[in-house]
Amino acid sequence: MTAGVEGLAAWPPAAVATVVAALAAAALTLVAGFVGGVWAVLRWRRDVAREERDRAWSRFVWTVEQACDGDVGRAEIGSTSAEVMYDMRILRGDDAALGTMVLGLITGREGP
Repeated sequence: MTAGVEGLAAWPPAAVATVVAALAAAALTLVAGFVGGVWAVLRWRRDVAREERDRAWSRFVWTVEQACDGDVGRAEIGSTSAEVMYDMRILRGDDAALGTMVLGLITGREGP
């Protein structure tokens, strides 16, 4: 076999077309794999953020329900939980404004 472009000229056109098609398919596969990987990572991060927000809101709702309960023991547990949540600041973004205000009402603290 000869090296370089002169060697390719000796190849049958069908063989050159097959090699070019194989290289194009490999490149397309790599691009598709990369795009799919990036999409999977972005979707995973979005799902994790959604789960964290859902968990924070379920804790918030539990705390408010306990703090507003007529039973003194549950109300005390709710108030203690509200103080801890107020200090931890587990609510993020737009949720933090409303959550901090409600927790501040429960604990008797003012907002930041």
